[in-house]
Amino acid sequence: MNAIPELQVRTADAPNHAPHTLTYRDETHQRLPHVVKFSGGRSSAMLLFTLLENGILKQERGDVVVFNNTACEHPETYRFVAECKRRVERTYRVPFFLTEFQTYEDARRGRWRRLQSYRLVNDRPRARDNPNGFHWRGEVFEELVSHKAYLPNRHRRVCTAELKLGPTRAFLADWLAGKPEIGALGHGCAQSRVDLDEMCELHRRAGGAVPRAILIGKRRYALGRPTRRPAQAYADFSDAARPFDNPEVAPHVFGGRTDLGKNAAEYVVLIGLRNDEPARIARVRSRNSDPHAKAGHDGEHVYMPFESMGVTRDDVNQFWSRQSCDLGLDPEAELSNCVYCFMKGARKLGTVHAAMCDPQPTSGFGPTAGTPSDIRWWQRIEEKYGRDLVAENRMRRERGGTDEPTRIGFFGLNRLDYRGVSAPATLTAYDKSIPACACTS
Repeated sequence: MNAIPELQVRTADAPNHAPHTLTYRDETHQRLPHVVKFSGGRSSAMLLFTLLENGILKQERGDVVVFNNTACEHPETYRFVAECKRRVERTYRVPFFLTEFQTYEDARRGRWRRLQSYRLVNDRPRARDNPNGFHWRGEVFEELVSHKAYLPNRHRRVCTAELKLGPTRAFLADWLAGKPEIGALGHGCAQSRVDLDEMCELHRRAGGAVPRAILIGKRRYALGRPTRRPAQAYADFSDAARPFDNPEVAPHVFGGRTDLGKNAAEYVVLIGLRNDEPARIARVRSRNSDPHAKAGHDGEHVYMPFESMGVTRDDVNQFWSRQSCDLGLDPEAELSNCVYCFMKGARKLGTVHAAMCDPQPTSGFGPTAGTPSDIRWWQRIEEKYGRDLVAENRMRRERGGTDEPTRIGFFGLNRLDYRGVSAPATLTAYDKSIPACACTS
């Protein structure tokens, strides 16, 4: 890699003579496993190679790179992730894993249920001759919304929590235990054993009011997914996976899994947020310092080196312009992360659709029509899993002349939908009321 910024490590009480430093807030953090949460974008990749070239990541400490696949990324993102993974493992010998959310079936309290977990995948598209490859046609995202039986939206981003944060935490609980593989989960039968009547009754007891036929229809896809996750050896998914023994973590391993959290195993998380992303930085910092933070963040100590280094989007683009490889997406087309993510806001979605209105085949992937790179996929998911309040008999009387809400989609009650995203006039009407979230800037 060319023109890598110099980055030295130091503790907060040590003198600082270097232009750029990763300053540990506590000297014990240097000994904790370091986890790079790799998004698949340019900023994340620049940070990763900056850390590697400066010798900050160490395999023997249990350091690891993790990419959470939603199955909704642009094919070029997957190509870039695979290239980065190969370079990281061959040149620097640090393990790099791809994970995916998945459900499986097991008995709980005398009933068969669908439960959530994750699986490891390799860096090639899933195919008949590569059953351990990654999904890219939206299967992972649809499995989640089918399992939940409702869509994520701008006020309840269950997709981020369940497709990224949850799998990462579950993976780390396994990885940091130092064992060679993750165990099998589920009964493994070809057909689901979930009793539909019991499933609907549990929904009702939990306060749900979705009619039986609609609930079963929404859950059908998840119930048709594999009922088992097989045992998976780390060495089958990373050429750099090697045994390690970190004394900071070892006392917190029980039954083959690591107890994560404060007063348990802790770890350092490195994220490629830039200096010109203050809203995102503030949100992450608040999450990391809040003693009452939600479960799922306990035990992690987040560091964002690019903030103190003053790295901006222009710096990142200039960095990649000097490299022999790059993410094959126009940096101005807003195609990173889930291609048509509803959090991008009306204006950015217009930019996305202008770039993707005629999906083209991508080498190694085949046609992208009908995948998350095609707006018709998002339209289908919204229509299938959105709330139809008329069909659910959930209508209320009009109040104060306001139109009765009839549907709830990705953007909320009776607001923009993905059919409207393909209409410029509709997007313009929502330009101010549906802005881009800071998470997509």
